[in-house]
Amino acid sequence: MSQNSPSTDLRVRRTRKLLRDALVALIAERGFEALKVADIADRAMINRATFYRHYRDKHDLLAHCMDDAFEELKARMRPPESDGGALDHGAPLANSEAMLAHVAENADFYRVMLSEDGAGTFVSRLRTYLRESSAERWQVVATYAAADPLMPPDLILHFVASAYIGAIVWWVAHDCPGSAAQMASHLFTLTMQGPYRAFGLQPPHESNYS
Repeated sequence: MSQNSPSTDLRVRRTRKLLRDALVALIAERGFEALKVADIADRAMINRATFYRHYRDKHDLLAHCMDDAFEELKARMRPPESDGGALDHGAPLANSEAMLAHVAENADFYRVMLSEDGAGTFVSRLRTYLRESSAERWQVVATYAAADPLMPPDLILHFVASAYIGAIVWWVAHDCPGSAAQMASHLFTLTMQGPYRAFGLQPPHESNYS
C-alpha cells in the first residue's frame, strides 16, 4: 500500500490529532514548560518513536498546533477590500463573528493557549495577526475617507488587538456565553464606540477635563 494512500493519510491525521489534544490537555494540567515528550505520548497512547515520526520535540508540536489554528482562522476572514467602489462596512463585524465562531469551536485550545500556563508565543502571534489585519482594514478605509489620526496609528492598532485578546480571554474563561454574533456586537461597540457607550452613558467631551 502506498504511503500516500487515503488510509495512511487518515492514520496520520488521527495520530496528530491525538498528540495535539494530549498537548492541550496537559498544558492545562501542568503548564507547557513542565511537559516532556514522554508525557504527551503517554496521554495520546502512542509510543515515543511514533511521536518523533511526526514532530521533532514538544516545541515543534506546539508550533504546528498554532500554525493550524491561524490557518483555520485566516481561512474564515473576509479580505479588507471594497466592493464596486464602495467600502464594505459590514466586513469588520462579519470578521469578528467569524473569528469568535472559530474561538468557540476551539474553546479548550484558546483557553489553554491564552492562560498563564500556556505559550506566550501564541499571545504574541495572535496580537500581531490582529494588529496586521486591522492595519490592512484601515488602509482600505483611508482610501475612501480622508483622516488625520489624533494619535500614532500603531498605538490604535495595538490597543484594538489587545482589547480583542482580553475579551477572548474573558469569553473562553466563562465558557463562551451567548453567540459569536452577540460577542462580535459587544466588541464592535467597545472598540468603535467605547466603554462609556457600552455602559449606556454619553461619552464625556475632552474639554470637560481640560
